[in-house]
Amino acid sequence: MFWTKTQKNSFWNQGIDTTNIFALMGSINVGKETLLDGLLKNGTREDTYPETSIKVQGGQIPGSDHIILNIPGEFTFSAESEEEILTKRIFLENRANKIIFVADAKNLKNSLAQFLYFREFGVPMIFNINMMDQAQLQGIDINIEKLAECIGTKVNTSVAIERMGVSNLKKLLDGDIPTPKGVTYPAEIEKFFKTFEELLPTPTPQARQLALSLLVGDKFSQKHFKKSFDESVREPIEALVASTKKQFNKRVTSSLYDIYLDRAQEIFEQVATVSPTTRLPFEKKFGIWSRNLATGLPIAAVVIALMFIIVGKVGAEFLVDLLEGQFFGEIIIPYVESYLVSLDSNFLKEMIVGQFGLLTVGIALPIGLVAPVLLSFYFYFNILESSGYLPRLAILFDRLYKKIGMSGKGIIPMIMGFSCITMAILTTRMLDTKRERNMATFLILLGIPCAPLLGMMLVLLSTMPVSAYFFLFGLLATQIFVIGFIVNKLFKYEHSSFIFNIPPLQVPNLKSAVIGAFRQTYAFLKEAIPIFAGATFAVFILDQLGVILMIENLFRPLISGYIGLPNESTSIFIMSVIRREAGIALLKQFADGGVFTNVQIIINLLLVAFMIPCINAILVIFKERGWKIACSITSFTITYAIIIGTTLNFGFKYFGITFTLN
Repeated sequence: MFWTKTQKNSFWNQGIDTTNIFALMGSINVGKETLLDGLLKNGTREDTYPETSIKVQGGQIPGSDHIILNIPGEFTFSAESEEEILTKRIFLENRANKIIFVADAKNLKNSLAQFLYFREFGVPMIFNINMMDQAQLQGIDINIEKLAECIGTKVNTSVAIERMGVSNLKKLLDGDIPTPKGVTYPAEIEKFFKTFEELLPTPTPQARQLALSLLVGDKFSQKHFKKSFDESVREPIEALVASTKKQFNKRVTSSLYDIYLDRAQEIFEQVATVSPTTRLPFEKKFGIWSRNLATGLPIAAVVIALMFIIVGKVGAEFLVDLLEGQFFGEIIIPYVESYLVSLDSNFLKEMIVGQFGLLTVGIALPIGLVAPVLLSFYFYFNILESSGYLPRLAILFDRLYKKIGMSGKGIIPMIMGFSCITMAILTTRMLDTKRERNMATFLILLGIPCAPLLGMMLVLLSTMPVSAYFFLFGLLATQIFVIGFIVNKLFKYEHSSFIFNIPPLQVPNLKSAVIGAFRQTYAFLKEAIPIFAGATFAVFILDQLGVILMIENLFRPLISGYIGLPNESTSIFIMSVIRREAGIALLKQFADGGVFTNVQIIINLLLVAFMIPCINAILVIFKERGWKIACSITSFTITYAIIIGTTLNFGFKYFGITFTLN
């Protein structure tokens, strides 16, 4: 393995010989991960790329010096998401110097366009066509010899899931690998390339890619350019870029995109033949239905319903009850408690199994509560991703979500929030820009009730009129889009091009989904458990010092005087920080005892929904967004909740609203 304790830091942070390091690249859903497992015989490791949160899988081929890195990244000119930036960094920072490009046999033309773009990194490449069996089923026949001649490099075919073609690919890695043929650009771009390379002190293989990136205004490449060259080199090149841009009648990205697609179409027509079909396959029909508004919304509703069943029922109920309720609640914690009794130390007992105990909160919560929900989510998400449905769902909601400053991809984390807020914040990693990830986190915290909270809400609302349901959930839904729309208007930005490489729909591989879910969940726990344990211990110390009681006394006048809630609400909010449903369960006890009116219950539920993220979510927010953004978001939501709670209190009193049955 190349990731050892002694090599890990040196591999990423100190320059090493990259002669035998291959970057595995290609679109999503082309089987890169499956191909990687075949090449490494399941000996993959995972590590975070420097200065990013992106996990890169890789390893060394057994019996060989070749190292394979599975690099995420799509066909993009101007890198905005971390995955897209990583695609450029891996070569501009000399982390790898060869590419295995994995193409989709069913979608060869689009794969060729992306291949031609990656060719501009100027490194040797192998063109591997995966899923050949599915292409044959669709009547697609590819002339491999002709294709190798057209693109100027080695071509391999594979069915990675059945390990077909993997051994031959390994053999190709040992020989000389040529740099593929490039496309023929218009005269002004060819002249631009030539002048650009002449102005560089030392031409590099990545010069054309850097030139293209500067031409389209890629911000990461601009930073890399400024960091790598002094002002005497930058000034004439910046002038060259500016003058070349003026020669285009439309956006440079559109012109380049057309060049690659046109050349890909020419190659496809020379090497591929498609047998005519008299009947459109169901997969293609379903793919069309899923993108159209009239049929796409009902399909999306079914997909969301299945998500609630798998994540909400199987994960949040069955698996959580099995791990947290039975394993920890009935076996581990009682056993530890019985042992601690014999030690006769109340301090030790509280520290380990108390309200803020290292075992009951620091370990039992991430393993017993978060992990089962995360495991079931990753399983379902991997199925959706491998099936090719997610890009269609994103397209369906793209227009609506652009109104609140996000692309259609934003629907995924928002949906996941109804299962688990912590998990939803983690899934914001899929969004393209930092701004979108911050916006999604903000809106999720502002009004998405997780599954346990939603269940307790329905229990409390069951004794109230239907108007209470409409008011509570109507306010939560409305504020998300109203505030998102306002924030988007106040902080304008140029939307990234929503160019999706739409893969064909296919039957997902359940085995791969399960393996991937366990791998992703393990990676989360490995990183999260130390954070959870440390934070829990800090809260325990504060409780022992009386700080928690002081906070309760400090905020009691605000909660009782302005928001109009009984003093018992302070305890509910503190409990909700640990577990939201624990706080609402306490509210249910008080409500049954006649402490709260229906109006006070409604206000309490709203405050818990958009003011009190649980400790799991708080920790993940700081981990994912950084302390500055995390503090800004949480400060706003708390202030907003206090204002809304106060407004509702006086508003209900003024209009005489009680939410009671006649």
